[in-house]
Amino acid sequence: MEGRRRDTPQYLLLNTMPALQVFQTRFFGFSTRPFAGDDLHLVCILVGSLRLIQFLCLVPWMLYNFIDKLKGKNIWINDIPYWCPQYQALKDNVTEDIVFSKSIGEIYEDSAIVRVSSFESGDGPYIYGMVVAIVFLGINVCWLCMLWSATSLGTPTQPERRDKYLRPLIIFQLIAGLIFPIMILVRGIKFTHYVRTDNFRCGQGVTVRGRTLEEQVFYNFYSVLMVTNALEILFWPASFVGNIVRFVKKQGMFLRGKEEKEHRIQYMFGFMFRCLQCLSCGKAGGKDFKNKGELKDFAVQFMELANFETNVDFVLSDVYIGLVMLGRDQLERREAAIQLAVKENNIIRNLVRPQLQVENNSKTEGEDPIASQPHRQKLQKRGSVYILQHQESSTYQVCERHLLLQSNEEDRLLMQDLAYYSRYAQIIYKRVQPLTVEEFGLEDNATHFTRGSDTLFESRYRLSSLDCEHAMLSYACFLNGIVSTPYAILVDTAKEKVVITIRGTISIEDMVVDMQYKPAGLEKVGVICGTDLKGHCCHKGMLARSKWLYNSLRSEKVIKTLYSDESPFKDYGLVVCGHSLGGGCASLLAVMLRPSFPSIRCFAYEPPGGLIDEDLATKCEDFIVSTVKQDDIVPRLSHQNFDALRDNFFDILARIKVPKIQAFHDTRTPCTGASVKQRNSKILRHQTDIPTDTAFYQQLQKFRSERAEADYEKLYLPGKIVHLLDPGDSRPHIPYYASKHEFDHVAISKTMISDHRCFKLVGFLQNAQLCGGKENSMVSFVCNNSIAIQEEEEEEDAESSRFFMWCSNPYGRFPILLTLGASIAVLCSILSVTTCKFFTRSVSMYQNDVGDHSLFKITSVGLFSTGLLDCDKLDQNCTEFDKYTDSPYCIPYSESQLSQNDWLSKAQIFVACQMVFAFVSLLLLCISTCYRIGRNAWIVICFMLLLSTLFQCLVFVIHRDNCGDSVFPIEDPSYSIVTSCDRGRGASSAIAACCFYFMTAVGSIYFACKK
Repeated sequence: MEGRRRDTPQYLLLNTMPALQVFQTRFFGFSTRPFAGDDLHLVCILVGSLRLIQFLCLVPWMLYNFIDKLKGKNIWINDIPYWCPQYQALKDNVTEDIVFSKSIGEIYEDSAIVRVSSFESGDGPYIYGMVVAIVFLGINVCWLCMLWSATSLGTPTQPERRDKYLRPLIIFQLIAGLIFPIMILVRGIKFTHYVRTDNFRCGQGVTVRGRTLEEQVFYNFYSVLMVTNALEILFWPASFVGNIVRFVKKQGMFLRGKEEKEHRIQYMFGFMFRCLQCLSCGKAGGKDFKNKGELKDFAVQFMELANFETNVDFVLSDVYIGLVMLGRDQLERREAAIQLAVKENNIIRNLVRPQLQVENNSKTEGEDPIASQPHRQKLQKRGSVYILQHQESSTYQVCERHLLLQSNEEDRLLMQDLAYYSRYAQIIYKRVQPLTVEEFGLEDNATHFTRGSDTLFESRYRLSSLDCEHAMLSYACFLNGIVSTPYAILVDTAKEKVVITIRGTISIEDMVVDMQYKPAGLEKVGVICGTDLKGHCCHKGMLARSKWLYNSLRSEKVIKTLYSDESPFKDYGLVVCGHSLGGGCASLLAVMLRPSFPSIRCFAYEPPGGLIDEDLATKCEDFIVSTVKQDDIVPRLSHQNFDALRDNFFDILARIKVPKIQAFHDTRTPCTGASVKQRNSKILRHQTDIPTDTAFYQQLQKFRSERAEADYEKLYLPGKIVHLLDPGDSRPHIPYYASKHEFDHVAISKTMISDHRCFKLVGFLQNAQLCGGKENSMVSFVCNNSIAIQEEEEEEDAESSRFFMWCSNPYGRFPILLTLGASIAVLCSILSVTTCKFFTRSVSMYQNDVGDHSLFKITSVGLFSTGLLDCDKLDQNCTEFDKYTDSPYCIPYSESQLSQNDWLSKAQIFVACQMVFAFVSLLLLCISTCYRIGRNAWIVICFMLLLSTLFQCLVFVIHRDNCGDSVFPIEDPSYSIVTSCDRGRGASSAIAACCFYFMTAVGSIYFACKK
């Protein structure tokens, strides 16, 4: 595997976790990466989808050939196919009467029938290719079933049980997946070449008037079948090229040190950003991103976070299942902390209580609903909420926090300001620039909106169309680079504030800045801004943007003009706001501007968690307010949180004691707090039961010993923090004053991403419910503030939540045997229908007195066609019937023959009915191997199989009677013509089909009678 040293023992190379090293030589190797050994269910689905496409192409193509065979179009005369203009004249001579009475080689007026052949035998029987395709398809279906079962063994960190089965299965597929497609492709190419030569077999100088084989609709299915097999052959060259690339990387042949891990990470993410730029046609930005060191710090930090010097093997599916189970483990720990708190302190419930119906409970407004609480008086006075705070030991502690009260004027004004200025943080994203173009006459490609210093004091350029009637736009910058960031300066006459609003993350450059989260010192910044910031540090990328903002404000002199002595806005306060990245830049800019504007205020909406150090974050509480909504992940993004998340993830991965597919199925069912402990115990080991003898555990121990030496500065959210708590049931969010340490972990939640959206932020803040209002008089809560999994009252039934899996055996293995039996029966039925050798009819002339007889002729008869006779003489000049022999070709019955034989028409009707019943029952049996069907469905299966048996027997009996033995007198009384019928391969197939239909029907009775 990539990243392993050359002196790695061979046995370790062949037992890697989780990716399976199938084989390894000095120059060539093959592993299942990026899939683990227990991820090959996805490979089964992908390969199965490819096989399904091939099956859906193969069936119409074979059906097309079957229809052509019934119509006699597969017969070529003198190597001339039916689409040639001279074919019809030749075909008119090939009638039953002519074949029975004249020589095939006899010369006719217009043409000579030299020989009869079929396109199926052209340049080597192409039908062999179809047979190979069917065999390969059947073998591969069996291989997929075995691979599915083998990959379901073991656990994510204990692959030994599955590796011994997976390795030979994969090696077999690597060989078979090369040999069979080559055979199919070679046969297909030869057939296509044969059909195309000599003017599509019509001869030179002949104009092809009919539709050739390539112009038929069903030929497209044949082409797709050939292309899919060709793609499979490309696997080996692609794998060989991949090994060459890895060898070159290992030898250090790339320039600029790209062989180093950090550089590979840097260039990989840079390439991803370039792809995003191309896919968005440049709308996502990226023009200022050169990928020449901008991601260097991130690459180093990423390698320290994820790999360091030791590789810990895991793949994307491990990340998914580990994070989901980590979320459930967090839920279990929160439930345990709540139950312990309720038991010890007898406080309240485990979740935010529903709104209290004060009137029904005869309580006065504002009264605590829990009258027996020992903390009642204390809680009622200040309005508190009990929350769960994550500890370093991965446990939770119930802590008391202050709610924002309706009766407290400071709290009420703060919430009003948060809701009011959030509109400015929202409109700067995508609404200000279009407004300047549409209403203010700015050019489309303009990067700045400026007003002359003599017009800054005029009441113009209002943002009424953006629902900001009291705001005037004074300046706007739309530059977006690695350092530059869009922002706007507004004058709000209603609040009497000058507002600087800064845009958040929306472009590739913004993402690059977000990823530059290495701590950077603020000492030099403090010297320039006139404040003491010695010993403090912050987010490196946002510091660079904040310094650019500070310099831009000074160079543009808009703020200086607005606060000049002659300005009517000189007494206005200064407010800085922004969302996400803009909130982080706004916080740092407020720190820089505070020496010049002591009354400055900053509203940071959902800023990144790793922004400033803890001491500076505390000092900023007087003028910075950060807002966090529920489980938003961005305020929890910091290096220390990622470290903790990584360690917890590795622990959870090592604790999984069941196959990954089983854990995945279990996670699909919603988990309630009441059942989470029991559900987790079925999937996870206890912390003390983690096996220590696995390769994964040894890698993990070495990794952690290396990581223990790493040290870095911890960064936090800035200022005072208002956390908006979602009580559920579509009720308004509840704000409370949070501690910065509440966000010292990443809460795994379904809403962790959606909670960061800005477009609903204004509504959430405006509708936030302060405690003590008329609509909510409750002042005491115990809150699960990071609900990891949405809770439901009832869990889904385990059976109904399972994936629809092939051969998952809900009834055991017996339905699989029934399915195989029905498949064999259907195959035998198809063989009996397609052949013209259902029976062999012999016509003999008997001498009545003597008893001697002479064979008159032998011909084969089928349900839809009869055999074509051929002359067995070398000179192709047969004049007697006994010189003709049965040929491998069939011609369809003529309309006159069908009209004169009603029994044959009835047999064909029975065949059609039998096929319908057979295919429906086979489909239901296939479903029964994957899904639990009802008793009525089994009754239908049994009934249809019995009908299929009956109709198949009727077809045999009717056709046998139609072809049966008979004696015909002739003019000479001493002679008689006697006909007899012998069983052909079609009749044998029909008898076998009857037997298999009946046995399958008998087997289905067990499930049909079972309640």
